[in-house]
Parts: sequence; structure tokens; C-alpha cells
Amino acid sequence: MSTLISVTADEETNIQGYLAIDATVNGRSYGGVRMATDLSPDSLVRAARAKTLKYGLLGLPVGGAKAGIAADPEMPVARKLEVLRNFGQALKSLLQTRSFIPSNDLGTTNDEVRYMLTANGLKVLPRSLTDRLSGFYTGITVYVAADRAAQHIGLDLNKASVAVEGFGNVGASTAHLFWQHGIRVVAISTIHGAIYDEAGLDVGELIQLRDRVGNQAVNSYPRGERIENSRLAELDVDIFSPCAQSDSITLNNAICVAAKIICPGANAPITPEAESVLFQRGILSIPDFMASCGGVLGVSMKRAGLKQDYIGRFLEREIGARISEVIKDAEKENVILRTFAERIAEERFRKAKAAAEKRNIISRASNFALELYRRGIIPYQFATPIAAGYFRRKLR
Repeated sequence: MSTLISVTADEETNIQGYLAIDATVNGRSYGGVRMATDLSPDSLVRAARAKTLKYGLLGLPVGGAKAGIAADPEMPVARKLEVLRNFGQALKSLLQTRSFIPSNDLGTTNDEVRYMLTANGLKVLPRSLTDRLSGFYTGITVYVAADRAAQHIGLDLNKASVAVEGFGNVGASTAHLFWQHGIRVVAISTIHGAIYDEAGLDVGELIQLRDRVGNQAVNSYPRGERIENSRLAELDVDIFSPCAQSDSITLNNAICVAAKIICPGANAPITPEAESVLFQRGILSIPDFMASCGGVLGVSMKRAGLKQDYIGRFLEREIGARISEVIKDAEKENVILRTFAERIAEERFRKAKAAAEKRNIISRASNFALELYRRGIIPYQFATPIAAGYFRRKLR
């Protein structure tokens, strides 16, 4: 059962912030700090749960959490930093004890989260903040999940169409991977709207626009039709990939989803009630913690000194195989894919947590070495020779 903490991040405007801690390992939890106007406590609780399940699926002894501030992420920079500082102050006791170790998330950057900590006199663990390639690695497993799902239902990806909700680090990486593989990306969105072109969008051009004008890229792109964001989930496409906010698909619009496959890069993009509707309609919905696990695993592997090309191949091979296996086994049991995958991830997390919290000499020595590594005291070069085998064993 998640612990949900509510605080006031700004008393003058009554901006509310929340922290959901789903699980801990040795008293610690990890998760991003997001900022969005439509953020809700329930979505954070489910996102924190997804984080724990993600770690469990990968066999990593880490507890999941998620923090968020219900505010406009595009507010003036000085104002945003003030809100983040206040939020950090309200959670200072948990941050000091590292009961919650934060990173950036939707609507925040590494520099902003670093400021939230340092402005409150708190240290930043060298290997705690999210690497800039996190979105890229997440995009790899989203693409791989879509590819494995397409193979399962007999969908020819070369003839498929894709809509991607969100065009941040994860959404842009996901769209770019589909586009690079010659798959038609017909729609993308940002907080400023969505753009649709049945013939296919030039994702490379859109990324260049995003680098210049940010989320206004959808309004600067010279072709295509401008549509409401709410239409994205209902477009007549083969694959819908929600890579932004939570609750993109709810009980209200699940009946209108036309895609054959839902493959998310976001946390908690589908409500439990909507998952049931999608299952009943025969739509293959990949669980968020499976499709988006590449960010967590890829960054961990990179910090251990493994090369980017190796990480990419590892994610494609190992995560792809795991996703195919879970899809097939869930179908045999005729249960919702998420229900089946959660059962596996929960059991794996319990085993990883129990092993990490054993009070024997080996476990204590391992935890001590891991803490020194996270603090940057042990150089990553010491981890590189054993890293590939370590992560492979964890996935078994």
C-alpha cells in the first residue's frame, strides 16, 4: 500500500505537491519529480507502483516512488525554482534520510531537481539523477515492445501507422525510432496541441523544430492538420503510444480507442477500469512498467561503464524476449496482460528486496559497496567488468 504525502509547495497560490512512496528497500525509494497542471494524487500513486513493478521486472533491489507538483511546468524559471525549493523544504526530512531519492521527470530537468536539493542544503548523489539518455533507452523498449506485440498479432509494422502522445525525451525518442525503421508516424502531441498527417510526419524535422521552439513545434510544423490532444487516443491507427501524462485512456474513452496495440512510454497512462475494457475489446495493451523499463535499465548499465551500442542490443534482445514470453503466457491463461505481468514483477521484487535486506555479512558488505558506488566513491570502472553478467542474471 503506497504512502501518500501531501504538502503545499506555494502558500500564496496554494500550489499543491505530493509524494507517493510505493515500496522501499533498506529504507530507500527512488522516483522522479514531475510537474503538470492536471496532476492528481491517484495518478502519482499508480506511477509509483509502476516504478516498483519496473524494478521488480528487472530484478533490481530498488523501491519505487513518484513525486509531483500540480502546476504549469512552463511558468517563469525563477518562479518554478522557487516552487521546487519550497517543495524540497516540505520533504526535507525524507530527502535527508534518503527515504526518497529524486530524479527529474515530466516537466522538470536534472538541473531543476539538483537545485531543489542544493537550495535546501542537501547533497546530490552523483549516480541518482537521471542520465540524459534515459528517454532514448526508454524509447528503445517501447519500440521493442510494439515490435513484439505486432509479431504476436500478425501485424506488419512496415505497413502500420503510429500515434505518439507527448514529444519530450521519451516521446521524441519513441517517435524517432519508429520513423527510423520506416514506420509511418501519423500524429504527435505536446502540451500546446497535436498534429496529424495520414501520409506520415517527418519526425526528424519535428525534432529539429522542438530543439528550437520547444513544445510549440506542433504549431511550427508546416504540414499536417492541427487536432485536439484528446483525439490522439481515438485516432484510427495501428499503434498508440502514450508517452506523456497519466490517464490518457480512461473509462470515458477506452471504448473509442481504435488502435490494435497500446504501447506506453509514460507511467500509469491507462486506468485499471480502462485496461479491462481494452482487454474485452481484444486490444493488446502492453503494461507501462514493461514497455518503458529501458530507461531504468539502460541508465544503470551506462553508469556501470557499458557502451551505448551494447546497451541498445541488450535491451532489444533481453527485454524483447521477456515481453514476448509474458504476452504468450498471459494469453494461455486468458487474463489481462497487465494482471499477469504484475504477478511476475511483484514476486521478483519481493525476492530482490528480501535478498537485499538480509542481515548476513555478505548482504551487508554488498549493500555497503552499493552505497559507496551510488555516492561516486567507487569508480564505475570497478563495476564494468561484472556489469553485463550482473544485469543478465537479474533478468533471469
